[in-house]
Amino acid sequence: MVFRRDLRPAEYAAYYEPYLNLLKQESEMMSTFQDSLDSILERVESIQKPFDYRYEANKWSIGQLLQHCLDTERVFAYRALSFMRGDTAALPGFDQDIYSTGLRDFAFAKANLITSIQVVRASTIDLFANAAPENLDKLGVASENIMSVRAIPFVICGHWKHHLNILHERY
Repeated sequence: MVFRRDLRPAEYAAYYEPYLNLLKQESEMMSTFQDSLDSILERVESIQKPFDYRYEANKWSIGQLLQHCLDTERVFAYRALSFMRGDTAALPGFDQDIYSTGLRDFAFAKANLITSIQVVRASTIDLFANAAPENLDKLGVASENIMSVRAIPFVICGHWKHHLNILHERY
């Protein structure tokens, strides 16, 4: 079992610290995935505004924010897979603003986004549930920073929590 408290600062870039700090130290990796999914679905299902709603003109819509979280989870799951398999290539970062442009109209996309959230999280859980324990300690480089495989689930879940907080506070 891997717990949030097990992570050392050398296993992730400092800019992930705010996401990690949103999770309790006693959080266990696999249960954190499920707890996070439950929170995400509860929050998304409760949204009454259209998914193309923006709280300010130059801010992401609700749909873009959720799609950003999905894209981020997919990117981080790929990083974990790459590191687990021993790929030593340094992986690039990704520009969240480029990823958020050109998305489809989110006005009526609630059901589609819920399905995507469930599918992506099931895939991420499967990746980590079937990882050999020794692969969780592996390190790789992404966005010019060292990261451990075992830090990735907590970054994913903390990132989602950060954006769910924004949804609650501003949307």
